[in-house]
Amino acid sequence: MLDHQAAFLRLLVPAVLAFQRRTGLPASIVLAQAILESDWGRSLLARRNKNLFGIKAHSRTNPSNVALFTTREFNGSHWRQQKARFASYDTFEECLDDYALVLSRARYASARAVAANPDAFARELQRCGYATDPRYAHKLSLLIRRYRLDQYDVPPTQAAPSTELAAVSDNFEST
Repeated sequence: MLDHQAAFLRLLVPAVLAFQRRTGLPASIVLAQAILESDWGRSLLARRNKNLFGIKAHSRTNPSNVALFTTREFNGSHWRQQKARFASYDTFEECLDDYALVLSRARYASARAVAANPDAFARELQRCGYATDPRYAHKLSLLIRRYRLDQYDVPPTQAAPSTELAAVSDNFEST
């Protein structure tokens, strides 16, 4: 593991472990997504805006907490670049809280249902449309195995049930 990778994990693991205890979502998948989406925290979006997951701005986002970036999206046949509005946070913990809101949406219920299995969770996230990359789940699973991210997962009995995510925000679906 490279120095910047180890430093990123040292920085993020405590917050992700607290997130896992609160939500029941496996730390391994949250870390893998943060690694993939932010390039180990080195992306401009992560460095400037503490956005680890490429979370887009939504109607509830304070306009002063929005950053405009160019992103690559896969449209089913090819990659294209486009401008998009992304949420901006003051801390990684705020980003994790918004990530919990995103995953509380009904469309991710099937992913939450298999939260105890990080590989199944990754596949369901992709199937539910979390990312446009057709290899998203595969990339997450590779990161989990390569960097042994599953060492951070706590047994489901020690974490909150993932169904608690559904109660995080009753009205988030309507935004």
